[in-house]
Amino acid sequence: MEKKIKIKTISEVEGLETSEGVMKPLIFGDKVGIIHLEITAGLEVSPHAHSMEGVIYCLSGELEIISGDETVTISSGTAMLVPPNVAVGIKNRGHTPVNVILISSPPPVKSADELKNLLLKIEDRAKQGK
Repeated sequence: MEKKIKIKTISEVEGLETSEGVMKPLIFGDKVGIIHLEITAGLEVSPHAHSMEGVIYCLSGELEIISGDETVTISSGTAMLVPPNVAVGIKNRGHTPVNVILISSPPPVKSADELKNLLLKIEDRAKQGK
């Protein structure tokens, strides 16, 4: 496999509607995945955990983060580390979208198409559970 740098801009990537907001899969490597997430005003996501280590970097707006008994607010320019298997919920209490970059290691998927398929499976399971 040829190794070369990968460059993507947020504006050139197709957005995927999810329960957590609009995801734009930017870059997937062997050891890291980077996704832009736009969290709409008023959106709340219940605490849930992922098996990989993650970083949430806030680009704009303010986002409330809930983990166990702790609630913190992050804003533009703030990064936070989320260890593997630690449940985290989010709330956008503002009136405008919050934009964040999600960095996962290892990546949850290897490509944008794989992410689309994973999101479809999650959506189908949620519909069946209703």
